[in-house]
Amino acid sequence: LMTSAETTAILEHPLVREDPGSLQVTKDVVQRGTSNLTTRYGMDKQEMVLLFTNITSSRTKEMLCMNPRIGKYISSHCSETMPPVIAVTVTSDNNVYILAGEEYDSQLSLQVYNHTGNVWEHLSSVQRCNGDPDDIEPPCNEFLLESDGQLFYLTVNGEDAGEILWTRKYCWQTNQWQECSQLQIEPEYHISTAVSCGSRLYFLTEDEMHRYDPSKDQWCKLTPPPTELRAPVTFRRNSNSAAVIGTEIFFLRDWYGEMLVYDTESDSWRALATWGKPKPTRPHRSLIETSAFVLENQLHVLVCLVDPISKSKDWSLYVYDRCKGVWQELEVSPPSGDWELWQRCFVVSMNLQYLEANYTDMLVRESP
Repeated sequence: LMTSAETTAILEHPLVREDPGSLQVTKDVVQRGTSNLTTRYGMDKQEMVLLFTNITSSRTKEMLCMNPRIGKYISSHCSETMPPVIAVTVTSDNNVYILAGEEYDSQLSLQVYNHTGNVWEHLSSVQRCNGDPDDIEPPCNEFLLESDGQLFYLTVNGEDAGEILWTRKYCWQTNQWQECSQLQIEPEYHISTAVSCGSRLYFLTEDEMHRYDPSKDQWCKLTPPPTELRAPVTFRRNSNSAAVIGTEIFFLRDWYGEMLVYDTESDSWRALATWGKPKPTRPHRSLIETSAFVLENQLHVLVCLVDPISKSKDWSLYVYDRCKGVWQELEVSPPSGDWELWQRCFVVSMNLQYLEANYTDMLVRESP
């Protein structure tokens, strides 16, 4: 219980005293208490697309955050001791995780990005190549995905009887990786990608579609892309890209400008309007990579043309207008660098004001 003196002191405080000047006093106290506070993290967030330098050919290790719509490109130098980035994911709570390691490492390092410190922090190590220490061949494809707060590491490994998709789940409590159900897929599948949609994981190839339910630790086969919508074998690449909006997965067929849309609720496919093949500035230029992503709730396709002689790059960016059903080309001008186009570009919310004010090792480039 409070004494009478304590009660009187509280009632006489400017914030609770009821007199004609109390409102102004309250304003003065609040203003005095907050005038020196800096902008809180998250008050000036902007969605940015993440790119990393090539894992094999780059001498420097950098991360690029870009938003072409506002002409913002921010590159950050990573630690020289940091191994190459193999797989990336951005979680629903806006954390960025990577799996990093050299090409023939038997283990990869799971790391999380510290936004305020601009550093990568090691969390755990995971075995590659189905856990066989004598198997020095890296997996054909590797994916890092999140579903309902859980991280999953998917690898495609070659077997005599075909291909095996290995799935592992990261356990936060034990800091260990747990083996999950395997999936046998057809050999010579040409291209593959994996995405999370809702609470499930989806693994797509040109000829197959599979879904993984983490709650049941079970894979099931879904309706494959219709034969008439599949890309000719001569146009298939070694990798592919997909992006997710709501309950739909947008599957980038190939470099010549067509996409397939898979509806996870109806288990059905449809074709999307062609986004258009970029025109090389010189005939000998060839397209090397395309990647789909969702930025500000709009579907984008990023394209890179490379000169096989000079290694210079031309970039193109297309955004899909869902109301009009057409693609539009946007200006994009990433800073020079050996940027890698992943099978799927990831988008993260970054605080631009904080980055520009505090990161001395970050370079901000705005398009003219």
